[in-house]
Amino acid sequence: MTEQAGTVPEPELVLSGLRDAIAGVLDDADLNRIDLQAVHNGTPLLSLPIDSMALMEIMTKVEDTFRVYIPEAQAYKFTTVGEVVDFVRAKAAAKAARQQG
Repeated sequence: MTEQAGTVPEPELVLSGLRDAIAGVLDDADLNRIDLQAVHNGTPLLSLPIDSMALMEIMTKVEDTFRVYIPEAQAYKFTTVGEVVDFVRAKAAAKAARQQG
C-alpha cells in the first residue's frame, strides 16, 4: 500500500498502514498479545509491545508507505496512535500543497 504523491490519505488509510507496519515489525509472540484491529486513534503507544528499535522500524515503514519524513525526535514524542495518524496526514498535506504551489 503506497500512497500517491500529492494526495492526503484518509485517517483510516493511515491507521491501516500503521497496523500493517506494526504487524510487519513485531514477532509472533508480541503480535499475539494485541488485537491489531482494536488499535485505534486513542490507543496509547505505550500499551503496545513496542520498544524503541521497533518504534523506529514502524516509523520507517510508515514513511515508506506514505512518502513522508518522520524525524526520530518526533517519533519518540508520539503518545497515541492518533498522533501518528495526524502527523502523517499533516505532512502529506504540506507536501501536496508544495507540489501544487
